[in-house]
Parts: sequence; structure tokens; C-alpha cells
Amino acid sequence: MGEIRIRRLEKAFGTVKALKPVDLTIRSGSFTTLLGPSGCGKTTLLRMLAGLEEPDQGEIYVNGECFFSKDKRTNRPVHKRHFGMVFQDFALWPHMTVFENVAFGLRAAKRKTGLREEVMHALKTVRLEGMEKRYPHQLSGGQQQRVAFARAIAIRPGLILFDEPLSALDAVLRDELRAELIHLVKQMGMTALYVTHDQTEAMSMSDEVVVMKEGEILQMGTPEQIYGTPAHSFVARFIGKSNWLEPDKRMLRPEHVRWSENSASDQQFTAIVKHASYMGDRYELELDIHQGSGSWIAYSPTRLAAGEYVQVYVSKEHIHEIQA
Repeated sequence: MGEIRIRRLEKAFGTVKALKPVDLTIRSGSFTTLLGPSGCGKTTLLRMLAGLEEPDQGEIYVNGECFFSKDKRTNRPVHKRHFGMVFQDFALWPHMTVFENVAFGLRAAKRKTGLREEVMHALKTVRLEGMEKRYPHQLSGGQQQRVAFARAIAIRPGLILFDEPLSALDAVLRDELRAELIHLVKQMGMTALYVTHDQTEAMSMSDEVVVMKEGEILQMGTPEQIYGTPAHSFVARFIGKSNWLEPDKRMLRPEHVRWSENSASDQQFTAIVKHASYMGDRYELELDIHQGSGSWIAYSPTRLAAGEYVQVYVSKEHIHEIQA
């Protein structure tokens, strides 16, 4: 699968502008995540790419081939886009066995030769050998998610689309499947587009993260770029924790608040400890900064008492200025 180019794609539902004109390029073989709060347009964008929603305007090109163009009146149907898709609710047929659920896409494409081999290979890939005769209600949530993934990869798609596939699972299972899923996608050399509102998923799984808000793309970059140099105050607040020296303009991350001076150019702040939370490997402190900067978060190896006065220091190179 070559790169995917989305140009000026937009969508409205009645008077609600779900997606403002959006440009996006997804590199071949990359794992790209659309990240943002509910209603930001990420799922709408995913569904338009899949062919499940028709855009109002714009174009979609896959490997240089036009899949959708309003102006050219081109709209390739879902079954001819050859994309795999994994949904939040798994979307398994309850009356079908695991085998038949995985075979569904192959049968829809009228594949007969080698169908059993393809299904069994997909089940082996997701570690569900021996479960092909079971029904979805006989499986755990994690096993059902693996069936959904097996069904998506059985057709050997050029692109696999994930619509919040782990959000229905408990935290421990979510962590386990997150690592497993990214390993399988990379192992199979697939291009993936993943939708989530969970910043941990986005930052830990992605080659590139696309942060969205109210139908717009605010920033696209590597997880390190998104976290270290946010281009918008919303991005700074939505990804990780942020301390503000000047509202919406100058900020730093909690790990850059220090308890001792490194150089004469460091800025010094007086603060009162408001609260200390034990996080296992450190204490997370909420500080009331006296110099008018409001409330900050800082990390400490030891517990400090609420009400205690402290001095904290910040190096200039760790202060990031928001340009937007």
C-alpha cells in the first residue's frame, strides 16, 4: 500500500460542521493516530476514508489512485477499497462461529480458493488456534477483539482502520492488547490509521499523531514533537500535564520543574505545596506558585507536606512558547 493523501476533505451533518477542510498524508507502512476529544471529527474522517460516509467536498488518493473526488464524481465503494476495519464494539456476528466471522470478508469478496488456509493463518496470527468452532458469547472480551482483528487482516488489506478498538476493555487487558496489536501491525508491514481519545494509546503506539479539535487538525507530528513542542495551547493541555508561566503562551512540563538550581540563568519560583499524591515511583505534587502563575504540577522522590513552602527552578531551554 502506497501513501494515502487526503485533500480538503469536509463533512457537515445538517448545520453541524463535523469536519472542516482537512489535508492529511499517511505514509506507507506507518502507524498514524487521530487523537482528540469526542466530537472532534476523528471518527468522521476515518469513516469517510473507509467509504462508510460520503464527504461533502475533497479528494482521497491511495497510492496515486483516486478513491474519492467530489469534482470528478468518483467514489469507490467500500468493498472495493480493500481496507480492513476494527470497530469499538467488535461487530461480530453472534450466530456465526469464530471461523465464519473471520471468513466473512473473504466470502464477501467471493474468495473460495485457499479460504480455510487464510482464516486459519489469521487465527494463528492472533493466537486463537483451536477456537474456530466457538461462538462470540463463549469468548472473553480480549478474545473477541482478537477475532475482530483476525477478520480485518484475513483479507490482507492495504490499510487497516481502527475505531477506538480497545476502549471497551478493562485497563489491564487494554495495556496487553495495545502492545500485541502494534507488534502485529508492524510484523505484517501494514499501514494503520487508529482513532482514539486516549493519549496514552496515541503516544505509545504511533509513528505519527494527528491532534484534532472541532473538525480541524491542530498539529501532526511524532509523539515526541507533539509532547515536547505543542503548536497550540489545546495540544499542550490535552497531551500530558502542562504548567503555564503565561496563559496559553509559555509553558513547561512537570518533569522540568527542579528542586535545585543548575545555573545562574535559571528562573526561581516560590511555591506552597497544596497536595501530594503517591504514584509508586515518585510523588506528584500540586504547587501553588506565588509569582502569579497559578497551580503547577511537579515530581519529587520524597513526600512533602501540604502547606510547606518550597523553592523550585526552571531552565530557560525547558520553557516552550506557543506560536499559534
